[in-house]
Amino acid sequence: MPLFPAYIDLSHSSVLVVGGGNVALRKVEKLLNFTRNITIVAPRVVRELELLAREKDLVLKRRKFLKGDLKGKSLVIVAVDDLSLQREIFEMCSKKGILCNSVDSPKYCSFIFPSLIVRGDLVIGINTAGRAPALSKKVRELIEECLPSNVREILEKVAEEREKLPKGKDRQKASIELVDRLFRDAKSGGSYNL
Repeated sequence: MPLFPAYIDLSHSSVLVVGGGNVALRKVEKLLNFTRNITIVAPRVVRELELLAREKDLVLKRRKFLKGDLKGKSLVIVAVDDLSLQREIFEMCSKKGILCNSVDSPKYCSFIFPSLIVRGDLVIGINTAGRAPALSKKVRELIEECLPSNVREILEKVAEEREKLPKGKDRQKASIELVDRLFRDAKSGGSYNL
């Protein structure tokens, strides 16, 4: 059965990433679009992740995972190859009601970390319920090719114009017409007044 997509505000949440390799690095890079409150726990950390943690003022604990690391966390990413550790952390998270994603182990996940496109407040997540991540990646790449390079500016313009109008059908119609015009202009390479 497919998974229901849900977008979660992580801006005030505390996130734990267990692992310090390249996969953990990629997850942290994506999470930084949504929160800066990230703790990384790993005995060994790749240099790029160490530098990123320092640059973004993230908490980095160079040691093995401890049960107490879950305290106060809303979301946990387990980016390690150790399946028994994935299972152990997933079970602890389940008992505490903490969302958990164990990389490449859907059975130890309460959510799937999607393949993401992030352009400002525009966020598109693609997933295959963890069954075919390579397909999610390919679909993401195809969607990225279709998006106008200035889609972030389009979003800001549409949101700004939308706020000027009272709620209702007229606002909805005007927003749709504006989006259609801006996308047509972007596709034709024409200039328009944002």
